[in-house]
Amino acid sequence: MYDTLKSIGRLRLAVSGTLVALGFVFALFAVGLGAGFGLGLGAPQPAFAQESDDDATPVHAHDPTNIWAIARGGQLYDNWAAVLEQEAPDQTHPAYPAAGKKKGKSTWRCKECHGWDYMGKDGAYAKGSHYSGIKGVRGVVGKDPAEIHKIIMNETHAYTEAMMPHSAMEKLALFLSRGQIDTDRYIDRKSKVARGNPRRGAQFYQTICAVLKLISVPSKP
Repeated sequence: MYDTLKSIGRLRLAVSGTLVALGFVFALFAVGLGAGFGLGLGAPQPAFAQESDDDATPVHAHDPTNIWAIARGGQLYDNWAAVLEQEAPDQTHPAYPAAGKKKGKSTWRCKECHGWDYMGKDGAYAKGSHYSGIKGVRGVVGKDPAEIHKIIMNETHAYTEAMMPHSAMEKLALFLSRGQIDTDRYIDRKSKVARGNPRRGAQFYQTICAVLKLISVPSKP
């Protein structure tokens, strides 16, 4: 029993050390040292800019932060029904234009009308099978998330809390206000292939992202 307790103690210490190391790595990126690795991450992105070290409010390691909420909002923007494990309405969205080429469930996805690059008819969906003629969402960047929340629930967008819980809508609104990025910086528009060095990126994914998958995250939407 004593040997077992010692082993458990060593394991807890190892995990703690790993988390501290990961925290340090993230701190380096937060202050813009990522550019030193040739990743071009020197300029802080909108999501990261919302977290302040000056906030004296105690935060537990498992409490959702703005960064987590914004990331969750980005997932909801892409496919809220899949994220929430719900079924989108079968009928085509009432605001989806007749000129559009989609119908049914897919027309309820935010990205289907406003584009994966947030530019709508002026971006990647300016033509092709995803064309709808609807404008993008770049115009709401910096807008009060509470106001965006109202837009999500207005007669045009027609989302209800029966489809998407209130807390999920808040995250979606937060993403639209503070989480949008210039996608051309990360994805080549012609080839639709991600920019960057896959070999270098693999090192970070395997030592940071893959490890973090083992850590539990808040489960509410």
